[in-house]
Amino acid sequence: MHRLYDPRILLGLAIALGAMTVACANPASTSVNTSSQTPNAEIEGDIGNLDRIAYVSSNGDIFTVDPDGGGLSQLTGGFKAATGSEGSVQAQQLRLNEYYAWPTWSADGTKLAVSKVVVGEDKVAISLQVLDARTGGSETVYENGQAGIIAEGAPHYIYWSPSGNVLSFLASTTSGLSLFVWDGTSDDPVSLVERGAPLYYNWSKNGENMALHVAADITFVRFLEAGSPRQAIHSSGGFRVPAISPDGQSLAYVAAGDGGLGLYIASVADLTQRRKVIDVGASSAFLWSPDGSHLLVGDQPNPRVPYFDRLMLASAGDGTVTTLPAEGVMAFYWAPTGDKLAWVEVNSAIQEMEWVVSSSDDSDVKRLFSFKPSTEVFIMFSFFDQYVYSHSPWSPDGKSLVVAGSKGEEARRSNGRTPTGDRIYVLDVEGGATPRDLGAGVLAFWSWN
Repeated sequence: MHRLYDPRILLGLAIALGAMTVACANPASTSVNTSSQTPNAEIEGDIGNLDRIAYVSSNGDIFTVDPDGGGLSQLTGGFKAATGSEGSVQAQQLRLNEYYAWPTWSADGTKLAVSKVVVGEDKVAISLQVLDARTGGSETVYENGQAGIIAEGAPHYIYWSPSGNVLSFLASTTSGLSLFVWDGTSDDPVSLVERGAPLYYNWSKNGENMALHVAADITFVRFLEAGSPRQAIHSSGGFRVPAISPDGQSLAYVAAGDGGLGLYIASVADLTQRRKVIDVGASSAFLWSPDGSHLLVGDQPNPRVPYFDRLMLASAGDGTVTTLPAEGVMAFYWAPTGDKLAWVEVNSAIQEMEWVVSSSDDSDVKRLFSFKPSTEVFIMFSFFDQYVYSHSPWSPDGKSLVVAGSKGEEARRSNGRTPTGDRIYVLDVEGGATPRDLGAGVLAFWSWN
């Protein structure tokens, strides 16, 4: 069965129509205005802000839902969502010229920032909206001056500060890829932080500092120290996102050294004072453990291969390495609780991916779910080391994962009633329960708390 409406087709229209955007358009409209403050849908029961999943329906609307499929709330669109078995959406408004993408939870769970695309007869309007996570009331934070996107399927990259209401995002402008920050105050304009490409970045846990990787340079920015000079060092290629330690005192990055590339840790007080943790291949990514004691590291000797052939757990103290039983790794994640790891392996032979989990001491490895990811989830996995800081597949208690896609061939053969198309699945990491189908959707993320 084919979809009547696919937001990804609409985004293709946005790209095509973007070429017709007036050349003299302002590259960044920084005015902030309040749009609809009226809830778009009634909420089924009393919904709190904890332990919720936000997802994008196949029609391009934003919903939130409890992990068990209850408490469904439609935040965009004009029709109330009617629910059927397992929380699936039965009726939605069909709007052929409008959709929303990449819902991003604020740290406290009260807000969702989203990209909005509206295709008109002769132009495309792309904006960044902040929604009340309970009512759907919205505020326009930024309006693109041109109909460009930052990557296939992504009008913006959105990343809330880990503390407070500060919102950062990447947008395509006539001056190039640009990083902006909004302080969370209505009617305040956004502020330009940096321009350049490629551009990756990481907030410190307290939201006071930011590490940038722009082209070949790494820069450490202290936002709360007025007039404080930026530290900058030259780095090597082969990685994307520098990683600030949970205590905010250290920065992990890749640089060239004796014998090739290495993963280094430096003090944020002086980035030139560094020590090597381990050697890495030509392509690598790395994530701090929640307690800052270890780094989870994936690497690949061939930079043209889009996945990692080695996944390692490295001590941040002495560099002791444990190699995990993983291969063909597309993405990897620490559980918020720090006691588990999850990674996604690629099975090229059958063109599927599989979620795998283990305890953080490399024991009790479980293969959870073989699937074909939605286009949006594939984008997230391709840049997981950036999206890991803004969009969580993990439940706050570290007991479940959420993903959008379709079941693998083996599961489809064993269940003739398996729905077609992309759907939202909740995976039980500990108990081994069957994946829970929440309904049709192309992208889903868990709240942080």
